[in-house]
Amino acid sequence: MIHAYGTPDAPVPRLLDALLQLGHPVSAGAAPGKRKDSTLVLSSGGAPDFAALGVLLGAWRAAPGARLLVLSRLGAHPDAVAARLRWLWMLEEHARAAGLPVLVLRLGPLIGPRSPLWLRLRRRPRLPGGGAKLLNPVAEADVVETLARALDGRARWEGWYEVAGPDVMSLAELAALARAAGPPPRGEDGAWEPPLRELAEHRLAEADAWLEHFDIRVRPIGEQAQQWAA
Repeated sequence: MIHAYGTPDAPVPRLLDALLQLGHPVSAGAAPGKRKDSTLVLSSGGAPDFAALGVLLGAWRAAPGARLLVLSRLGAHPDAVAARLRWLWMLEEHARAAGLPVLVLRLGPLIGPRSPLWLRLRRRPRLPGGGAKLLNPVAEADVVETLARALDGRARWEGWYEVAGPDVMSLAELAALARAAGPPPRGEDGAWEPPLRELAEHRLAEADAWLEHFDIRVRPIGEQAQQWAA
């Protein structure tokens, strides 16, 4: 059973919904259940009350088979400029100190046929810095597969990983792929996810540890984008 703490920011609700569609039960409450596979998902969203979180984690330590999944973001760092990235760093530290099995995933920019960033780029927005920013976009489907493998026991529940694609692309290159897909459906404007102020703090990631730990093979973003356009 998956339990989400607080009101998680995007993209966590989408990811949890995708897991639900795959047959992984998701609970709206954060109290540990009686099952021996209770997973508490921690991310940004809701009131950042670490005192309340400490009380909750204390209850989770007594639950059989309880474990923590931290869905963080690339750029999480104690000296980050964006407040959410600093808070996510503190969240990671609290989780590691909880005395429970912990898996930390720092997500890169998620791209998929319905992902907000992809839809926004299909709108041909003005790109900050002319689109020169280098990124490691990751297919949203590959992130869902990563989570499914962790929940199914196909990956050890330990460590932290940058879940970011192995392809290095500039924002302009990514936008060009999106333009080639044509305008998005009517009424779907998309969004900068993550926000531009956080995207600016992304450094190039190392995908090898993630791909090896979860035994995942990913296709190039350009190849997947052609499929989405079709």
